[in-house]
Amino acid sequence: MSDVIVFKGAVTYPITLDPTVWVFDERKFDLNTYTGEEDPSSSRQMQYLQGTGMQWDKELKEGAQLPSERKSLAEERQVLDGDYGMRLDPFISNAAPLPEATHVRLHRENADPIVLPISEARRAILQFAKAGKPIKEDGPVYFYLPEALLKKEAPITGITALEFFTA
Repeated sequence: MSDVIVFKGAVTYPITLDPTVWVFDERKFDLNTYTGEEDPSSSRQMQYLQGTGMQWDKELKEGAQLPSERKSLAEERQVLDGDYGMRLDPFISNAAPLPEATHVRLHRENADPIVLPISEARRAILQFAKAGKPIKEDGPVYFYLPEALLKKEAPITGITALEFFTA
């Protein structure tokens, strides 16, 4: 089993993903509370703006203080227990598929590759943690399309590489 996933083929920047470090990424989300394909970046931006506004108001009233970065013990414990995922789209954007690339081939360990249009792959969710632990068996990630995740269907497993190509 590979611990990393390689992006190769018709891309501007071949990249290597290490899902074991995603637990520290702010873009992760809890799969147990996932309800659909809403764009989390817009809600995250709105939360940021609201938080910034509240902090500004607080500082005007009470004076400035150094921010506290300490999370509650419950929040820190939750990271050790949850099932977490990340959207694949930002990583595809970072690899910058060439304009002529239309499809992506998911290379899998001990299984036939699966071919998807790039537009479908961009919608994908990669589960990288199960019960707070990195996925070792059939990992390092489980690949879901949003509707498959909502229906609790079996994921695509054993992914070792994503190869971008022209169909």
